[in-house]
Order: sequence, then C-alpha cells, then structure tokens
Amino acid sequence: MIKKLAAACALGFVLLATLATLGRAAPQESKSSKPAPEDIPPIRMIADPYPAFNGIAVDAANGVVAMSDPNRKSLLLYDRARASQGGASRGEASLPMRQIVGPDTFLGMIAGIILDPRRQEIYTANNDIEDTVVVMPYGASGNVKPARVFSVPHQAWGLALSDVADQIAVTVEVQNTIVFYRRQVKGVEAPVRIIRGPDSGLADPHGIYWDESHNEIGVANHGNFRGVVKNTGGGCAPSFVVEDDAEAGESRPPSIRIFAAGAKDDVRPLRVIQGARTGLDWPMGIAYDPQHDAIVVANNGDSSILIFGRTSNGDVAPLGVIRGDRTGISHPMGIAVDAQNGEMWVSNWGDHSALAFASGARGNVAPKRIIRSAPAGMPTPGFGNPMALAYDSKRDELLVPN
Repeated sequence: MIKKLAAACALGFVLLATLATLGRAAPQESKSSKPAPEDIPPIRMIADPYPAFNGIAVDAANGVVAMSDPNRKSLLLYDRARASQGGASRGEASLPMRQIVGPDTFLGMIAGIILDPRRQEIYTANNDIEDTVVVMPYGASGNVKPARVFSVPHQAWGLALSDVADQIAVTVEVQNTIVFYRRQVKGVEAPVRIIRGPDSGLADPHGIYWDESHNEIGVANHGNFRGVVKNTGGGCAPSFVVEDDAEAGESRPPSIRIFAAGAKDDVRPLRVIQGARTGLDWPMGIAYDPQHDAIVVANNGDSSILIFGRTSNGDVAPLGVIRGDRTGISHPMGIAVDAQNGEMWVSNWGDHSALAFASGARGNVAPKRIIRSAPAGMPTPGFGNPMALAYDSKRDELLVPN
C-alpha cells in the first residue's frame, strides 16, 4: 500500500511538472548579447568559503582527529600528532590528511560525527533535508560513495556507538527521541528500540555519549519541547497534531540526562543535571572522560566547556569550567575525549578552529594545540541552515534566522 501511494504521489508530481512545461511557450533564440534572465549573477553573495567545524571525534589508536563540516558539506581528517606542528599556532590554516567532499558522498547538513577505530569507519548524521546517517571508510577521500547509508528520523543530530551492544544511538531533535539501530544497519530499517515520552524528559536532544564501563548513556538536552505528536493524516501530506494539550510545546531548562544503556520506551533517567547552578546554556556536544570519571560538555551559549562528576545529580555547579579569552573557545559545537593522551578536543563554530586541552585543564587557559580550517581572524557569517530572509529598512540590516 505504501509503495502504491508513493508511486501515485510521484506520478502526480511528474504530471504537474509536464503540464507546467507544456503550458510555457518554447524559448526563442536571443540575438542579444545580454545573458538570459536565469543566468544573471548576483550582485553580491554572503557565504563562508571555508569549512565550518561542527561535530568532532578522535581516534587515538590511529592518530586521527575528524570533523564534520556542514558549510562545505564535507568531512575533514587531520593527523593528531601534527596538529601541534605547522603554522596553525601562527594563524595559518591546517592541512587535512584527507577531505571527503562531493555530490556522490551523500553529505549534506551534517552534524554529529563518531569514529569506529576497530573497523576504521566514520559515521556522520545528516541533520536536515537528507535524513540519513552516512558511513565512510577511514581511507575515503574526495568525491566517493559511502560504504553504506541508513535512514533516520528528521533532524538527527548526535551519534554514539557501542561495541558491547553492537548498536548505534541517534538523537532526534524535533521528535525528542533517542533511536537505536543495530550497528550494521543499511538503507531503511526499523530501530531495535527507542527512548521517548514524557517520563524521559527529552526535549530537543543533541550530543550523546555511550559509557560502556558503567553501562550508561548521557544526553545533552536543549529544552525546546515541541510536544508529543501523532500522525492523523494520510496521502502525500499527512497531518500531525499534539496528542494532549497539556504536552504542547514549551521552553524547558537545558539539562544533561543520564539513562541506563539498555533503556527503552518512556523511561525515567537515572540522573538529571539541571538548574541555575549548572551553567548549562545550549549544551551541544557531550563526552565521558574516564580518566577523571567526568562528563564534559560543549556549552555553546557562553563559549565554555563544563565539567561535571559522572554521578552528579540535580542543580549542581560544575566541578570545573574552561572559559575566557586565552582559551580560544568560540561557540563550541562538538567535544571529544582522548583518554589515551589525556586530552579533550572542542570544535568551534565561531572561528574555524578546533582546540586541544589537557583533560585536567580548568579556568582561562590556552589550548595545547589548534587545528584551523581557515587563517586566523577570517570572519564567518555563522550560518547553520538559513531558511528565510528579512530586510530591516530602518536599520539597513538583513535578518537571517538559522
């Protein structure tokens, strides 16, 4: 039935496009030297010509630091050992070992990224439009096809992998959900389980980590709750309504929510870090630091890294904060822990850089190393996924929501 419906929808769109084409007069050959209207270039363009770092992952065993780049729609792999060498510390752009980019890659508005050192695979989530997770081999470079691609719900963001469970976890922003698939998933496949519902407290989840040593999963929760919805429509344009008026959209405090690794359905978290004392403000990436038994958070809202004890619970202050002008942290998106080398890496959205700190660092400290996707000081418009544009004639400004 679904296949028939999809075919009918597709046929309808083809017929509409054909009728629209037939309704237009055939174009006349122009004798003018002026370009056709559709070929007129823009007067000016606002765009970032450089990769923008979003998610970040580290494989210490193979010496790889990898970043997702939604701006140029690419994946960049750097040599960890050489990150401290070259001209990055002097403000020059760093040279990646490889860049995966091009139409055959299936890479789009990519967000979270994880590395599988054992199988030498790269996972990255297409957050918008494509609704997929792309899996690439370590050796991939240029415009290459993925090893495999699998479908995920709309607005997937964070990824976590477990060798013990042989599963991959995917956070889904708009649906307030964590979706679990078998590790070898390919194409369109049903999840093995989900965490979702009022008791879970999930509201716009982003970063996620899988702590196999304690059999726990931690999630960074923005707090934008859109309500629990159900599909009541059909055909090509199903309609969605809130199941209960009491669960309509609302703004909730940001939080870190810790679940049992095997949790499913509408389950309460084991612990919740939430409240004014936490300092949480648009928490994005999140990771577990086994060396210090700590949870580290890329706190986008105030350009900081927050460090909490693994067993922290309630409205508690972080054990430590890395913040200040010497740190170079600028609206961080991703964070990764390199336990083997005692480091944590953070990817900046604000200035084309990724920074390595000692895992025990605190306060206003300079990073140990810097990777740059552009020369230092190059401005960035900060575009994420601009969908609309408005002009403020009073102030002569363009307003672009991301």
